[in-house]
Amino acid sequence: MIFRPDKEKKRKKDLKNLLVNFPSNSAFAESYRTLRTNLFFSLMEKNLKSVVVTSSVEAEGKTTTATNLAYTIAQTEKKVLLIDVDLRRPHLSALLGMRKKTGITGLISNVFGVSLNKGTLKDFSVKDLVQLVRLQSKTCCLDLENSDTRVAIYFERGRMKDIYWKNRPESKRLANTLIKDKLLTKKEADLALGHQQKSARRIGTLLETMGFVSKKDISKVLSVHNIEAIRAVSGITTGTFVFSSQSLDEQRPVASHEIDFNKLYTEFGSNTNGFLYLDHAIDSVVEETKTPNLFFLPAGAVPPNPSEILGSFIFGFLLDQLKSRFDFIIIDAPPIMPVTDALVLTGKTDGAVFVIKSGYTDRKIIKDVLDQFEKANQPIIGAVLNRVNMKKEGYYRYYKKYYSSYYGQ
Repeated sequence: MIFRPDKEKKRKKDLKNLLVNFPSNSAFAESYRTLRTNLFFSLMEKNLKSVVVTSSVEAEGKTTTATNLAYTIAQTEKKVLLIDVDLRRPHLSALLGMRKKTGITGLISNVFGVSLNKGTLKDFSVKDLVQLVRLQSKTCCLDLENSDTRVAIYFERGRMKDIYWKNRPESKRLANTLIKDKLLTKKEADLALGHQQKSARRIGTLLETMGFVSKKDISKVLSVHNIEAIRAVSGITTGTFVFSSQSLDEQRPVASHEIDFNKLYTEFGSNTNGFLYLDHAIDSVVEETKTPNLFFLPAGAVPPNPSEILGSFIFGFLLDQLKSRFDFIIIDAPPIMPVTDALVLTGKTDGAVFVIKSGYTDRKIIKDVLDQFEKANQPIIGAVLNRVNMKKEGYYRYYKKYYSSYYGQ
């Protein structure tokens, strides 16, 4: 690595501007408390939980603003996470001495992109396995087995398409359920099952085609049938798993009834057992800081495709998981003019805080950036005028004088 004294000089200068180096009764600290108050009062009707901090161009102080705002909010006993998503130039990670730490890119490539063939449910929950298939948009079959249950789940491009409960109790099989509900006779069931052995078609499809049971009755019973299968899947906490690349068409006849298994799984299965592998992985890359209640997620290694990562379903999933762990999230995003990452990220949060360096950025550039936010229909919560020369600006000189006299400093 080539040592760059200019970068190290900038880092030391930025470190001096962090609030931890200022007394709590200083005008600098008070300005950030004012920013904190204004931020939460700006959206009183909404439970504000996440913001993106960005600017028009670089060197406007957005990283310092994001860090100091996170520090100030953490002082209110809120559990705050500061995230560096400037994946091209992760200045915040370098500033906090965490440039080489595993971060967002490591999570997405090594954890969320892990390739699994088989294993045990010691380190992975069923919910982990299902979510990994979704994140990787895989077409595959997932076989789960323990001493009590054997189940196959079929996916197409990450979407759950079918569940086959292989050792479903006889009393819960479709034909027997229909007989029990007096919608089918034993003779009709035996006849349909005989045809099934020769045709490999679904028993529900055969019963409907042969006119033994109406489509409405079949659909009603299948709903319960599939919920039972999902609950059987969710109840598996021990055992083994195997992934195969075979699709639904190759392994199991296609059902004639369109069923939204993803919706059923969300309603009846996904909340029973939590993530095991994914929770541990996310928790392991979130770093504690020396400030109570303040945590940090580094950017990680610089990837070849930052915009694709930040706009992906995978990053959205990560952000949702982080929102459930913290009271407030502050995202330090790249400036708007070189790339549009901040615009994409704003849509995944409650809005953006726009940092402007006084006397530095051309007004036309600022207007162009604001127009981009408006066209993208992304909310800007407010703007921070940064690096104001207190000696030159009359109003701010008056404010400083008033503040000093009031607090005796």
